[in-house]
Amino acid sequence: MFAVEDRHWWYAGLRAMLGQAWRRNLCVPNPRILDAGCGTGATLQWICGQTGEPPIGIDLAADAMAFCRQRGLAAVAQASISALPFPEAAFDAVISLDVLYHRNVPDRARALEAFREVLKPGGVLMLNLPAYGWLYSSHDVAVHTAHRFTRVECVEMLRAAGFDVVQATYWNTLLFPAIVLARLWRKARPSPDSDLVPPSGAANCFFGMVLGIERALIRLFPLPFGLSIFVVARKPIRRTSPVPKVS
Repeated sequence: MFAVEDRHWWYAGLRAMLGQAWRRNLCVPNPRILDAGCGTGATLQWICGQTGEPPIGIDLAADAMAFCRQRGLAAVAQASISALPFPEAAFDAVISLDVLYHRNVPDRARALEAFREVLKPGGVLMLNLPAYGWLYSSHDVAVHTAHRFTRVECVEMLRAAGFDVVQATYWNTLLFPAIVLARLWRKARPSPDSDLVPPSGAANCFFGMVLGIERALIRLFPLPFGLSIFVVARKPIRRTSPVPKVS
């Protein structure tokens, strides 16, 4: 991840999705942001360029902390997303990209409850998650996937946790047929490695352009299928009755 995520088409496309959602839903000047599951820090570094308020990143892996510090990111801490070391209503937005699927998150409801608690009323949660359990392959074994989702499942999960869902779309749709074939091949011929390999410059540019077309479509309507699911949800400002605790 550290070697390729600055320039790899998939990561660049995910950050562009994040930027599009940010401009639409996060209107607070200099918002206070938590990157929950910051990995090697490329998204956290990107956030630094979007706001005057330095973001905070947490990750369970000690290696992630080391890679973040290699990028010059000091506001990082080793912690679990299920037990966030922050006070209530501390952040305007929580970003968590490809984290809730992981085998080290056994209780997703508890993690979402933790996100809701640290968000300010009206605060925004942005998630990305892998789609479709039937796509589970040796790639998922390599990246420690415990669960792949559907859009309906994501929406229901967030509503049960007390969020209002603003946007829920599949993406990586136009490349989906080729990706399905590659994943089915991996089922038949398992590999010990993930799919994350550096593409050639031409392929990187082409795939990036395809994702740009998708983002233009997503501005108009949610995409009906794809390799990943991107969700934007909001913590309600007020409720007529208290939200039950998720356990």
